[in-house]
Amino acid sequence: MIKIRFSGLGGQGIVKVGYLLGNAAVLDGKNAVQTRSYGSAYRGTTCKSDVIISDSEIYELEFHDSDILVCFSQEAYDYYNKELKHEGKLFIDEDLVKTEKTHQIFYRIPATSLSYKYFSKDIFRNIIILGYLIAVTELVSKKSVEKVISQIMPQGTKKLNLQAFEIGYKQGFISF
Repeated sequence: MIKIRFSGLGGQGIVKVGYLLGNAAVLDGKNAVQTRSYGSAYRGTTCKSDVIISDSEIYELEFHDSDILVCFSQEAYDYYNKELKHEGKLFIDEDLVKTEKTHQIFYRIPATSLSYKYFSKDIFRNIIILGYLIAVTELVSKKSVEKVISQIMPQGTKKLNLQAFEIGYKQGFISF
């Protein structure tokens, strides 16, 4: 069982990437649970989307000890980093989160800069980080994530979201 927490500010697509990851896991034949703390009151404030992926049945809905923590904002990092397991993996958008390398396994990607570079807006940073996460961890197959993006994202943005995912995915290989 692996516990992943996406964290950031409401409006950054935190819930969306958790939903995409959970659905991709199901397509890969795994069990998945996705929970979130988000609502209209959370826009601009700290929020999270938790995903549990397992080959066996899942009996818990919430956790406080992440195996993987993905941070899209400084506030989210400051709040949730203490819940990352000692041997856990930390992923950050280095454009928005500044931290010392205090974690054993630490990954960073300039997701906001890449989103501006390729799309002239920051709204694709969440999908870029998702691509990076999948390339580095192989939590689920690339093919399953692409299929879920094609099924779930609005018609006018599917191609752009698939491009953003590919940008992040390639960055996962460049960083090694």
